[in-house]
Amino acid sequence: MQELYIGLMSGTSIDGIDAVLCTFNQGKSEILESTSVDYDKDTKALLHSLCQSSYDEIEKLGVAKVKLATFEAKAVNELLLKAKVEKEDIVAIGSHGQTIRHRPEKGFSIQLDDGALLAALTGIDVICDFRSADIAHGGNGAPLTQAFHKMQFQDPTKVSFVLNLGGIANLTVIDCQGKILQAYDVGPANTLLDTVCRMIFNKNYDKDGELSKKGQVNSKLLSDYMSCDYLKLPPPKSTGRETFNADFIKEELLIATTHPEFAYDLMATLAEFTSLCCVNAIRQAIFKFKIDKSRLIVCGGGAYNPVIMGKLSEALAKNNVETYIADDLGVNSKLIEAHAFAYFAYKFVKREPLDLACSTNARENSILGCLYPKTPSLKA
Repeated sequence: MQELYIGLMSGTSIDGIDAVLCTFNQGKSEILESTSVDYDKDTKALLHSLCQSSYDEIEKLGVAKVKLATFEAKAVNELLLKAKVEKEDIVAIGSHGQTIRHRPEKGFSIQLDDGALLAALTGIDVICDFRSADIAHGGNGAPLTQAFHKMQFQDPTKVSFVLNLGGIANLTVIDCQGKILQAYDVGPANTLLDTVCRMIFNKNYDKDGELSKKGQVNSKLLSDYMSCDYLKLPPPKSTGRETFNADFIKEELLIATTHPEFAYDLMATLAEFTSLCCVNAIRQAIFKFKIDKSRLIVCGGGAYNPVIMGKLSEALAKNNVETYIADDLGVNSKLIEAHAFAYFAYKFVKREPLDLACSTNARENSILGCLYPKTPSLKA
């Protein structure tokens, strides 16, 4: 029987909400309709400010929760109107919320959300807070999307590397039998590039890699970045803006404010940094699991950056890895995370736990999410 779910995603870039309407039928899923709603300037600034310690955080957090739920509800209602579907037809909304602090080493990860308000504004059951159960069972709470990657990208003829290039780069390795061999956060993807774009170029992101193309890789900087502590940790592991943020490149940002040419070199170097982290991770997996034939499927916003994609394809061709973006296989690269959280809502409703031990190091399988039910109708 076909069931309808909505998935909502607000990523590390903090530019807005992606919303998808999905069908689920006997384990198969597809996107029927999608929409995106951009945050206004003040909301973006507020959410960015909560990603690091600052003044009056509790007050700001409360205000931000309400704003976020309001934007989420706007996205849901626009999606229903666009798809010509009634709210009563939707089983549930799976909402990721906005990650403002990821500290698994301290036993928590905070995804800002207000499931009760979102349920009230939409009249639909809301499932959110997808990371807490995994952390409660000793996991990192991230990455989670490997379970969805397995459903979407298993290939019986070759190993599949699924590389999601959002703010952070995460990698899933799936063998021909559908077993997840490895999944973890590799390092930064777009978060550092976007930081330079916002602070130096007054742009949200490096569209088509145009800024990176104008610069030259600074080998000294690249060497410094590649020596960072996170890259030395063995998988499974997870990371976020707590590590890869403006402070990570604060000296370079200061130089870039007065030296325009250096700003382009910084962009080129960060694109190389992202690419090299990903290539190294894939090559390590090829060696560890003795992989002869494989394919790389890239999704997330970074899949549309020709500079990064070119570097990945050229380097990994030497390892007999065929490179694709998810769109080549009929999966929308930009919407894959929103689709994943619709899937997690589906799994919650079915009360089906997810095995995340290979990626989060959790001791037990977890049913992810918490339910905020819609208000029952009082009509007879």
